[in-house]
Amino acid sequence: MKISDIYKWEAEQPGGEIITKGGDISGCVRFSLIPTVTGWPRHDVAGVKMIRRFSRGFVKMNKGGLQEYIHCVVCKGFRVYVKSTNGTVMVTPEDYELYL
Repeated sequence: MKISDIYKWEAEQPGGEIITKGGDISGCVRFSLIPTVTGWPRHDVAGVKMIRRFSRGFVKMNKGGLQEYIHCVVCKGFRVYVKSTNGTVMVTPEDYELYL
């Protein structure tokens, strides 16, 4: 399994429609990161204004390739980052760019 596949995401729109592709989640009422690996925590964001989402892989050439994959939900006033390697959550200011 690829490290980028440890979490799958879905976002729920106000009418109940579930989206799983794209980056624009503005107007959604829930965003979820659902683990595909037993024991990893599920993460749900709800009750806040969501703007967009993205994922980013971090490669360390001296360690043989992809070392970390991050999912990010940009919300009004903050960002929520989740690491795929262990499910750790980091909350940062809305304009903060995480680099590992």
